[in-house]
Amino acid sequence: MKRIIKWVPPGLLGIAGLAYGFDSAALALKSDPQRYRDIRVDQVYTDTNKWNEVEYSRGDPVTERCVNALFPHAGLRPCWYVARHTMNITDAG
Repeated sequence: MKRIIKWVPPGLLGIAGLAYGFDSAALALKSDPQRYRDIRVDQVYTDTNKWNEVEYSRGDPVTERCVNALFPHAGLRPCWYVARHTMNITDAG
């Protein structure tokens, strides 16, 4: 049992490191138009009025650049995540 506890965390870290490495290599092999994509994200602002009710107001939609990969790279979120979260809700107050 102690051997399992001793080897499982480093093994999981190794697998995660290999997955990130292969993802990074696959991204480097793609041509430039296939690496990135632009997705429209709607902006919604919330504010609480004097009766403690939440009011919603729509903002202008923005275009978010994302990377076609499994993990985030270069400060960009993966496109599979951005495509599923196309509404950004921000507390204005």
